[in-house]
Amino acid sequence: MEPEEIEQLRDEILKFLMALPGPETLKLKDLMDRLSSEMVETVADGNDVLFCGSDGKTIIKAVHFPRSVLGEDGPVILPSADPKVILAAFADEFVQGSLDEVRNVFADLEVREHQWEQFLNSLAAKVSRKHAESEEFDWDISRLN
Repeated sequence: MEPEEIEQLRDEILKFLMALPGPETLKLKDLMDRLSSEMVETVADGNDVLFCGSDGKTIIKAVHFPRSVLGEDGPVILPSADPKVILAAFADEFVQGSLDEVRNVFADLEVREHQWEQFLNSLAAKVSRKHAESEEFDWDISRLN
């Protein structure tokens, strides 16, 4: 992005934030604090992290594992200790195949990056839908006895 575009985007975001009611601003601040914490954790130890982002209400974090571990391409919803974080997994083979396809179809680096970003956005949407359809994870281990 050009510096002027960044400045314009910053101004639009600030205008939006100033228009929010007080409680909404606090919710957004809490979410952004959690997202920044997840991002720091991802940078520090994110070898298996595919992406980490937010839909404005929750944080969606996706990791990747071999298909043999997951039993499918994904998304597989995983338990999360934080109710504001949706954790999901995708198969390595699925991710690598999709990356190879983007690399092979789009020669222009900028277009390729845009397509990859769109692909990751579509994965985040799939995670969000699947999480909404799934039951809450039962943390009560006493039922296993």
